[in-house]
Amino acid sequence: MAAEDVVEDLNPTVTLLNEVFGFDPPLGVSHLDWYYRSNPEGRAAVGRVDTDGRQVGNYALIPLRLQSALGREIRLGLGVDLCVHPDARGGGTYRRTVEDSYRAGIATGLDGILGVANAQSVPRMVETMGWSALDPLPVRLLAVRPGGERFTSVDVDDALLAGERLEEVLPQPTTAPPTGYGTVWTSDLLRWRLARPGARYTLHIGADVILVSCTTMVGPLRVAILLKAMLRHPLKGPLPSGPLAAALARHHRTPFVIHWGANPDIGFSGLRVPRRLQPSPLGLVLHRLSPGDGHPIGDDGIVLTSFEFLDFDAY
Repeated sequence: MAAEDVVEDLNPTVTLLNEVFGFDPPLGVSHLDWYYRSNPEGRAAVGRVDTDGRQVGNYALIPLRLQSALGREIRLGLGVDLCVHPDARGGGTYRRTVEDSYRAGIATGLDGILGVANAQSVPRMVETMGWSALDPLPVRLLAVRPGGERFTSVDVDDALLAGERLEEVLPQPTTAPPTGYGTVWTSDLLRWRLARPGARYTLHIGADVILVSCTTMVGPLRVAILLKAMLRHPLKGPLPSGPLAAALARHHRTPFVIHWGANPDIGFSGLRVPRRLQPSPLGLVLHRLSPGDGHPIGDDGIVLTSFEFLDFDAY
């Protein structure tokens, strides 16, 4: 079946995702309506395969706009929800699903696909599908060092999302990183991302920087996750991460603060967690759509110098 740029009936996709991934509680249509249809950067381009009137393959590309300090812009599809029904495995459905997403992505003007994949999926995408592996980003247990600026911590709720607070704290788009590429955040993009159904986020507002956090359990331990740090205005140098981690630790009442990714505006300090000790180490893979001379993505790919948990759908 040919790809549809937008899946008009999300119920078959929800059914497939719940059958394959076994979400508990089950994923609802509201989640996919938010993720596939409400992004201010545009609707998802969806590759899918149907057999005998039933959807058996799905791969959604969520529009993601990256910019460089040189003014270059790339529109990628963040690849999510790649799955094949167990009854359809082994017959080429995986490849057909991924290749259908290529057609959908090209039709919606995407330059390429960025995948955030686990260690088992990266080799398959590179060796079988011909994608390129990007340098993995680090996971750190941040050092907690009290001091620095004070933060006002606000739990994200419907009132915050419906009001004007986000425009007040982020009146201008964030700037592109000095080298490489990164997501440029606006108040509209932040509002959409924080509206993820079922998520519980906290916004920490300082004079120089905005932080977004959540918590998770690692065994019996409560852990704070620094999902994103966004400067409110340009600074002369990177902010030390110790006081930022302290603000999260104090608010969430835990000494453990984790960060994944890269952010040139923050000088990170703490323990870098080796990949062998990470429960599910993440890798980055890239596929360039419509190859040719003058393509925004060069033969060497891209370097992501500003990319964190909030830039995709980990939490």
